[in-house]
Amino acid sequence: MRRLYIMIRYFFAATALLSASFVNAQQSRWAIQPDGSIQWNIQGRLPHADHIEMSGQKVSYWLQYEVDTAKAPHITRTIVFPTFRLQPNKTSSSMMYTVTDGEMPRVFINDKLFKAGIYNGGPSNDQPEQVVAIRHKGIMQVESVAGKDKSISLKRTYFPSVEKPMALEKWVFVNNGKQPVKIEMETVNKETRPSVERAINGPLRFLLTSVNAGERNVQPGDSAVFTIAFEALRGTESPYAVNVQQEEQERKRRIDGILSLLQLETPDTLLNTAFAFAKIRATESIYLTKGGFMHGPGGLRYYAAIWANDQAEYVNPFFAFLGDDVGVKSAMNAYRWFAKYMNADYKPIPSSIVAEGDGVWQGAKDRGDMAMIAYGAGRFSLAYGNEDSARYGL
Repeated sequence: MRRLYIMIRYFFAATALLSASFVNAQQSRWAIQPDGSIQWNIQGRLPHADHIEMSGQKVSYWLQYEVDTAKAPHITRTIVFPTFRLQPNKTSSSMMYTVTDGEMPRVFINDKLFKAGIYNGGPSNDQPEQVVAIRHKGIMQVESVAGKDKSISLKRTYFPSVEKPMALEKWVFVNNGKQPVKIEMETVNKETRPSVERAINGPLRFLLTSVNAGERNVQPGDSAVFTIAFEALRGTESPYAVNVQQEEQERKRRIDGILSLLQLETPDTLLNTAFAFAKIRATESIYLTKGGFMHGPGGLRYYAAIWANDQAEYVNPFFAFLGDDVGVKSAMNAYRWFAKYMNADYKPIPSSIVAEGDGVWQGAKDRGDMAMIAYGAGRFSLAYGNEDSARYGL
């Protein structure tokens, strides 16, 4: 394990994000935990909303979360599939779907709707639920208590699959009361398809599926686990056999692997944590496309593509220092893609190669982008220190 013993003036956008959260104690919602996670213990200053993005090789999971003045949670999920392309096939044409709380499988507690709706011939209000804490460390967790006596605890856990085009949301109910509780999640298997004319290499399919659904009689001290899977399929592919525990462990291993590399150690815990979170986001946002591993900033728009600045100049040299295998592969792949457009006539090469390599963006057409690529390739080669990679890979 390599460690970095330097003071850093600035690095990545996460520094600004975390600094805004921690520096001013009066405004701070988030606290750094002993395990390196950050946690917001819900107290006052509500409502408050924020968002986070988590990514695997075939999916990106964009979550907007809010806690209202009654401490109730509101989650909006946007699931992006970078290698499932739509017409017109441009930078932003990844297949994506947004799922609100109202579109999730219905849950019943003691035969009453958990969330407001129409049931048994009339309207039904929300059962009481208050968020206790929200936690981040490559996996998002929302902890709450439910019921008039707050005897039921609920932990929602959100994470993307490491290798599959799938994101997962796990609900764990725990009965902390003295009486058995009946809890049910309805079985849902909903499929949505874009038109065949709009789908590239289709048909393309988006599935929202409940896993381990049904009714549970939960005894005092016992729990019930339900999961909702969001996945993309192509053609006649069969849905994945969802192993929630395995997927969660693989996600944890991926995050732990990233965090074990190139650790920043300073007297300032804030800087160390900001660096760790920037490292997670920079390294997880790599997508396995038909054009190889491609790093992308994400943000609901930038996937399955590479740019002269973001990748060639900025993050690729960082991957040489980090030593993550997928990161290094994505860096080498980016430089190979740009090298394909080099020419003896000194004509500009693309500023960006998009849509898994099927298209380009000829935006700048100036020496600036060329300098970014050349500088980044040189910096990566020197930092990576592999002669064969420098000579043949680049």
